[in-house]
Amino acid sequence: MDSHQQRKKDLEEHLKEDYSLLKELEDDLRLTEESKPKIKLKKQIKEVKTRIDEYTNELNALPNSLIEPDLLANAMTSITFYELDIVIKAMITFQANPAPPETNFALTNPTEKIAKNRFTNHVLLPLNMGMSQVWEVHSLVNIYASRDSSFPERLKAVFIQEYDRLISKGISGDALFDALCKFSSGNSTDIKLISAGLALITYLFWKCEVFER
Repeated sequence: MDSHQQRKKDLEEHLKEDYSLLKELEDDLRLTEESKPKIKLKKQIKEVKTRIDEYTNELNALPNSLIEPDLLANAMTSITFYELDIVIKAMITFQANPAPPETNFALTNPTEKIAKNRFTNHVLLPLNMGMSQVWEVHSLVNIYASRDSSFPERLKAVFIQEYDRLISKGISGDALFDALCKFSSGNSTDIKLISAGLALITYLFWKCEVFER
């Protein structure tokens, strides 16, 4: 069992325990009439609900499924504009505030950027796979931009908004990358759309549009 499988198992056990505890506390609250015990129970319920939210967010940030690298690599080589078009069109339907204007135009060395974002080897392999389709994504984004000059910035804004939301939930490192990959593929279980979503995230990483520089 690898670290992701173990963490998934641990989180599911924590959630099961806390949901059971939450039910007990809520039952006690319904049966309690005195003020002080009620206040204490409400505080405990709030703490348990906070933990449940944290565990759920972390669980949702884990990979959709433990996809074999060979399967992902094969799918990556077979995706076309069709799959890329599906995931990009899905992303642009999200409403997002414009991204702040860029002030630092220097491209960071990929190795430095990987270190800054605290990515491990778990992320390096998918990133390398995604790089094989970066120019296809780049070409498709340019096609959209030729029809609508605001398109690249709108696409960027959608991902920055999701990135900020995940960061605010305390998600970082490999879990952040996995969560953005899931978001990019529209939480699809289709291996080709998962690959297309990974290609799009890799493109944004390569362009320094999302993630820490």
